[in-house]
Amino acid sequence: MSRTYTKRLGFLRKKEGMSHDEFVNHWLKRHAALCVKLPGMRRYSVNLVERGRFPNFDFDGFSELWFDSEEALSASFASPEGKTLLADLPNFTSAIDPIISVETQILWP
Repeated sequence: MSRTYTKRLGFLRKKEGMSHDEFVNHWLKRHAALCVKLPGMRRYSVNLVERGRFPNFDFDGFSELWFDSEEALSASFASPEGKTLLADLPNFTSAIDPIISVETQILWP
């Protein structure tokens, strides 16, 4: 039987004037350290995009955050840890376009 998760995908553009390396460093060190503290989160991944290889994709990367339900996701972002996480976004992004999807695992390790 397949498992489903509510997943928040956040598509990010780096902050104007910030180098790619600064963006990556902040995201993978400072922001990721805040993100892993979210209550109720099951999984978290960061996906960096090579803009030169994919010039028609208008983002520098995207994150995937898995939760058991949309209610768990909402509660997590409303928590003190969630508020701290969201407050950090302007430190390294010029824009974030989040979506919420339901992931159905078909082939999963």
